[in-house]
Amino acid sequence: MELSRTDYVIQNKRRYARLDIALSVSYAIKVPGGQTSELAEAMSSDISAGGLRLMTPGPLKAGDILDLEITISGNESEPIMASGEVVWQTRISDTSYETGTIIKYIKETDKQRFMAFVFDQMSRLMGSSNPVLH
Repeated sequence: MELSRTDYVIQNKRRYARLDIALSVSYAIKVPGGQTSELAEAMSSDISAGGLRLMTPGPLKAGDILDLEITISGNESEPIMASGEVVWQTRISDTSYETGTIIKYIKETDKQRFMAFVFDQMSRLMGSSNPVLH
């Protein structure tokens, strides 16, 4: 049974705050036998410490395992490498799908970089909307 975004959110209350941000994400689908598909390009529409909502160009299935390369802005030259799992998808148009992906595995060094990036972006957002009172 395929979960819709609403079904997934209801069944799995969010553990992490979400940040609306567009990041370039390359992904490849892991197929049986350990092979991966060709890389495809997507954009994030929001991220958290636990996953990403991606805008993908084609359909994916709940349960698909993805190799992810997440490009974060700033002085980072290397993308963040992670493994994710598709948990829901909604068709937006013939060439655009909103896709919920949870992060299943990420190396500790990449996790620290990703968490620092998310925290920094959230801090900037909070700072711009909550002026300091003197």
